[in-house]
Amino acid sequence: MMRAPSRLATRAAQGFEIVEARDPDEFADGLSRHFGRIRLVLGGRNAKFHGRMRFLTLGDVGIIRGEYATGFTARFPDFDSFAGSPAPLRGAGAHEIGGTAVTVSKDRGAICSPGAVALHYGEHFEHLSMTVRPAALMSKLGAIIGDLRRGPLRFDPAVNAKAPQSQRMERLLHFVATEADLSPPMPSIVQSELQQAMMTLFLLAGANNYSADLHGEPVAAGPRQVRIAEQFIEANWDGPITIEALVAATGVSARSLFSSFRAARGYSPMDFVKRVRLGKAWQKLSRPNAETSVTAVAFECGFGNPGHFAVDYRHHFGERPSETLKRGLER
Repeated sequence: MMRAPSRLATRAAQGFEIVEARDPDEFADGLSRHFGRIRLVLGGRNAKFHGRMRFLTLGDVGIIRGEYATGFTARFPDFDSFAGSPAPLRGAGAHEIGGTAVTVSKDRGAICSPGAVALHYGEHFEHLSMTVRPAALMSKLGAIIGDLRRGPLRFDPAVNAKAPQSQRMERLLHFVATEADLSPPMPSIVQSELQQAMMTLFLLAGANNYSADLHGEPVAAGPRQVRIAEQFIEANWDGPITIEALVAATGVSARSLFSSFRAARGYSPMDFVKRVRLGKAWQKLSRPNAETSVTAVAFECGFGNPGHFAVDYRHHFGERPSETLKRGLER
């Protein structure tokens, strides 16, 4: 059950900003800082409004967790972001996005493209959604496919929540939202790479005017580009490895590079990034000093979750990182 004061409450909790109110006009004022102009209309004359929304900003992407006790409509005359979710966590709604009606439920989500949007929420509605700045998403799209001849990106508003890419996107949103509530905060290198993973899954989860390019057979890159990518990763392992950086280094689209890399090596460039970083972690744990810890090494080497790092490390080296550290300290 949500608890809120009668006036607008805006505060930070870990990485999240929270906007909570019982007055619809005050709630709309709190949301307008993130979404531009907005007007809220309650579903009934005597309805008692109560809304709570949590915002997490990671550079060009954001995560939203919304909970609404009352049915209402949020009208955006000039929505300025891409936003969407595979399916609501609870409840149902019926949106109008770019002139198209979309019903959202446990099996169907929605994606908003910039423009006029009206979001109709039923009572006791909850959602976990993400937003992306249009310029950043177009840049990511261009890096992935190498050609933006089809013009501005536009999504089909309806999303099949049961499709594999939608489910991957949902799992990633839950993971990032959970990690943001933990302490210490995620290292910047992890935040940067999570950003790119979120944008890539967003592009793949929703049908759009570039879907044929995103899912079609890519043009193959040559062995030279694969070697250049490996050299770039080895030289820059301790910083964010983005799709744009790999494209700039190799001169081919990300889809061509990833396809050829997998064909030549049996795994993706991002798998190679993990392998390199695990090797660096092994070196640090094998030659420790009195201050060395498994958690610190995990963060230094670009792993945001020490538990996941330990699993990957044991799978790769056949022992726990703590065992490597113990042996190093005994030398």
